[in-house]
Parts: sequence; C-alpha cells; structure tokens
Amino acid sequence: MEYFNIRFREMSDDEFDKFAKWNIVDYSQDLVKSGLCSEENAFESAKKSFNGLIPQGKYTKDNFIYVVVNRENEDVGFIWYQKYKEDIAFICDFLILEKFRKQGYGKQTLLLVEKEAKEKGLNKILLNVFKYNKSAFSLYKSLEYKIRDEEAENISMLKNI
Repeated sequence: MEYFNIRFREMSDDEFDKFAKWNIVDYSQDLVKSGLCSEENAFESAKKSFNGLIPQGKYTKDNFIYVVVNRENEDVGFIWYQKYKEDIAFICDFLILEKFRKQGYGKQTLLLVEKEAKEKGLNKILLNVFKYNKSAFSLYKSLEYKIRDEEAENISMLKNI
C-alpha cells in the first residue's frame, strides 16, 4: 500500500470563493502568456471557462476540489478534478504553493488523485499543460502521463491508472 505525506480536505465556502477569484485571474494570465488570448479578452474568457466547468460552484456534480494538506497540517496547495467522461478524470487545476515546491508534494498529490479516481471507478486521467510550463510537464512525464495531443501552446496528456 502506498504511503502519502499529504491528505485532501474539502474547501470551505470562503476558501472556494477565494479559489474561484484566483483561478480566473491566474488562468487569464496563462492565456495571455501562452499567446492564446489578448489581455483585453483574457479575463472574460477565463471567467466563462471557469463558470462553464463548474456552474454550481463547489457543489457542481462530479467535481472534486481539495486543499492539499501536509503532515504538519499546513495547506500546501490545491487540486481540482472532475469526472470528465464515464471512465476519465480531468484535472482542471492543480497548484503547489511556491514555498512547498520541490519537496514531492506535487507528485504525492497526483498519486493520491490516481488512488481516489480509481476508487471512483475511473481508469484514466486527462490534463492539459501549457508548453511554457516546463516544470509541470516534467512532473507529468515522470509519472508516465503520455502526450495525447498538442495544439498551439497547449499539450493534452493522458495516463491509464
């Protein structure tokens, strides 16, 4: 059995509200940085995408939004994934806070998602990563995610679990 140095806890309503605001701003910046959207249109595009994926907020069916907590009970990041298709989980957003990076929390988080997704009857995990995000891409490759598709500045990766 695998041993995890982290656990997931559900976000409170206040945490989710902060997460939603942060997510929209961060994704809009990613859209600009990747060249997929102009600065003028990025915020509205990110907001539309977020609201389309999660119309009932954290209560949207088949969405799993967690704070990642370490053994010292510190919040080290978050993960949001959803049941995308009958047997596929899609990682919508994933972040380990800067001060906790390069300590194995990212890898542990993805492995725990795999375990939880399997328990939910899912057997694949899909995610997208921007090409400029080389550290995230390296992490996914190290965990045997395979490139499924490349389009513009985006790479789609898939792993059978």
